Amino acid sequence: MNRPRFAIVGHPNKGKSSIVATLAEDDAVAISPHPGTTTQARTYPMRLDGQVLYELVDTPGFQRARETLAWLEAHDRGAGARAAVVAQFLQAHADDPRFHDERELLTPIVDGAGILYVVDGSRPYPSLRYSPLNEADLR
Repeated sequence: MNRPRFAIVGHPNKGKSSIVATLAEDDAVAISPHPGTTTQARTYPMRLDGQVLYELVDTPGFQRARETLAWLEAHDRGAGARAAVVAQFLQAHADDPRFHDERELLTPIVDGAGILYVVDGSRPYPSLRYSPLNEADLR
């Protein structure tokens, strides 16, 4: 049976593993105040009355987000090809240790997982980039 799967993604030390540990009720999920604790994507089944309803994939945080985004933008072929471009990124960087965390983070998404993006609301976050259309909509 195919179950829904959600990749928990975001920057390092924003609470991804804490959310997974709480929802999965699994004390074995490694949680630390130090970045880099999660180095491999790991799937946790979410059970109710012994039945697995969906899965959460705990992922490492983005380590090279700007470089990854720059590569994806440079290879962009439009909205319809974005999944293929991300898959191309994974293939192009398969043997590049600098992008290990990004590969771990993006692989479940390319494989069809939904995305739950975690941010730490207790700290100020850098301003978001808006397109001119979005800026006009905000006025």
